[in-house]
Amino acid sequence: MFDSLKKMFEKNAKTISLKAVEDGRTIPMDEVNDQTFAQELLGPGIAIVPSNGTVVSPINGTIATVMDTKHAVCIQGEDGLELIVHAGLDTVELNGKYYQTYKEIGDQVKAGDVLLEFDLEEITKAGYDVTTPIVITNLGDYKITKCLTGQQVKAGEEVIQLTKQ
Repeated sequence: MFDSLKKMFEKNAKTISLKAVEDGRTIPMDEVNDQTFAQELLGPGIAIVPSNGTVVSPINGTIATVMDTKHAVCIQGEDGLELIVHAGLDTVELNGKYYQTYKEIGDQVKAGDVLLEFDLEEITKAGYDVTTPIVITNLGDYKITKCLTGQQVKAGEEVIQLTKQ
């Protein structure tokens, strides 16, 4: 009986795929060198230690926020999922130096669209960690069913899979 109920609910579940926002190595949030992210105070997710400074959208959706300091973008997904893509740790202190954004609030984006670029080398030289957390801020009705950490990825490859009930 429970197997048939489980199958019924699984049929109604919608699968959502979050793509890598950069080329690099994925790490679990608890390995991020910032307690806000490591303790998932903003929400769960994954982080990427980047090999270049091009950040793309992990989902289709609408830009909800672009920080004035250009280091973070919030996206409202088509299915209601809300994400923060945060390029670097404590990089808000750079006040936008070494960052270039390409999207504005209200812009529609597709997974893979370039959101921002940053100078990986200069930010690292300035003493900042360039790890990029991707945070799900409204897990609510979603369940993470797959999360690929400890792997080399290319921007656009699936790193998290969720289901929405």
